[in-house]
Amino acid sequence: MQMAGTYTGAVSGVMDRSTHQKLTSTQKIENGIAWACFNKSPFLKLIGVEAFGVDAVKDVAKFNVRKTSGRIIRYDSGFHSMAGQVFATAGTTTHVDRLGSFTPQLVEGGGEWVYAWHRLIATRYIPDVDVQDNGNGHIDIKAHKMQEMKQSYVRDINYCILGHSSAPNYGTMGPSAVYNDLPNLISVDQTRTVGGRAKTNSDWQNGYKAITTIGGGGEMDRPLVLRRSLLDQHNDQMVYAEATDDYIYLETQGAFQYYDRLMYADSIQGGNGAVLGRFEKYDAAGIQYHAFAGGPMVWDPAVQVPYSGSSVTAGTEAIYGIHVPSFFFGLRSEESFKLSDWEPPRAHDQYKMFVAELKTRYTPGVTAMRPHWVAYNIPDCPD
Repeated sequence: MQMAGTYTGAVSGVMDRSTHQKLTSTQKIENGIAWACFNKSPFLKLIGVEAFGVDAVKDVAKFNVRKTSGRIIRYDSGFHSMAGQVFATAGTTTHVDRLGSFTPQLVEGGGEWVYAWHRLIATRYIPDVDVQDNGNGHIDIKAHKMQEMKQSYVRDINYCILGHSSAPNYGTMGPSAVYNDLPNLISVDQTRTVGGRAKTNSDWQNGYKAITTIGGGGEMDRPLVLRRSLLDQHNDQMVYAEATDDYIYLETQGAFQYYDRLMYADSIQGGNGAVLGRFEKYDAAGIQYHAFAGGPMVWDPAVQVPYSGSSVTAGTEAIYGIHVPSFFFGLRSEESFKLSDWEPPRAHDQYKMFVAELKTRYTPGVTAMRPHWVAYNIPDCPD
């Protein structure tokens, strides 16, 4: 019977799915997981020092994911509808939806800054029979699965931010899908729309420089051309009104080793000038870095060359100049490193499984594009 646009009556042929397992345990902010995320990889450890301070990064007991120094990490609240699978067949980390399934980009504040949220989720399942078969504590499958999930999650979130091809849902639902992983945020390709704003706008273009030779020679290889080219590009970006002299630098491994060669050669030959330098807070945190233009230069195993199609050749090195005041890693304050502990199976569950879930809703982004720069096409390091 139809009345005023509403329908009444029974619908036949619908299968009842109420017996599927549901995560009902209390979710909580897990400081230990957040601390591990900002300690495992060199780049996120650098961000951790900037955002939370040296003491917090060194000691998990002093770490609080909700308190920062106001640099890089930002917190926002609010909700958007999220949907995902009831049961997944593989126990891997996945991105589940972003602002529904149709419009992954959220534009706020006009053209000032734009971003898209990502929800990284790791889920693990253990058949009840496996737990029953543990036997006198000789093996603890639940503890092993939980530890593996946490460690994989820490690795995967770094992969996602840095655009590694092994990141979950790379190019499909991960940050590269909406061009807001680092190789897209700071890229050579100036035609893409990043976060809803086209890079064809001159005020929304980062700097980029191809460096096809590094120099060197003499009794020790001193890649001075590399350093001078980097400084040239850095100074070009400093002319913009948005830029301040507050940068961190991120390199591929080969580029880091090139710069290490320069510093070592200079130190041996007595050139202890501007090339050499130390920063107390990074030393205290145990970060491996070089000093360049007043900021720390680190490498990370997951760093990728900037996305730009054929203009970046395979087998090259890259260096990113990241402007700290306009680069951010956003976290949803009410969904920040949440962990649902093991939920035991219930008597009426069709599949008797223990289920655990770990999730973070986050986004990498920039509030201004022009201060950032990237050097690319640096010759592959033979070391």
